[in-house]
Amino acid sequence: RGLAALAWLAAIGGLGLGALAVLAALPGAESGLRTLERLFGDPGTTTPARVILWGEALRWGGLAAPFGLGPGGFTLAAGSGDARALHPHNHALEALAEGGLPGLLFWLLAFGGGALAALRQARHVAPGRAARIAALTLPLALTAMVSTDLGNRMVWFGLGLALSLGVEARARHG
Repeated sequence: RGLAALAWLAAIGGLGLGALAVLAALPGAESGLRTLERLFGDPGTTTPARVILWGEALRWGGLAAPFGLGPGGFTLAAGSGDARALHPHNHALEALAEGGLPGLLFWLLAFGGGALAALRQARHVAPGRAARIAALTLPLALTAMVSTDLGNRMVWFGLGLALSLGVEARARHG
């Protein structure tokens, strides 16, 4: 079974690389396809918006230290009004910019402590349960660091789901 699984992974990876090679060989195929522009384009020509937002979050976090800009204050301070699409796109940076050092500390306690608790509890539950929870929470963890804001309920739900590894139901007799 292990060899068959590796064969499937190799086949999928080979197909993906083959598709990229075909797209790279076609002249002008990357124009208009943002993902391909990122892969094959010149990184010196444009600065990704995320890098600009992250820089601004660090700058405003430093200017408003130690207590931050306040909840929802980053977009206002950065000059984009109440546009939620222009938040820092990184949970930790938004916690730093809006909550200052205490906000970042609480964020680290919540998510870092949650990750440590989940890792510690994972060995005490059925492997299938730990795998299912990991499969649900790892994409949310990645999203929290590159594409969402502190108000995203799914990321907080993922934290609760990871912490649920420490919860056990027992039948009552009596």
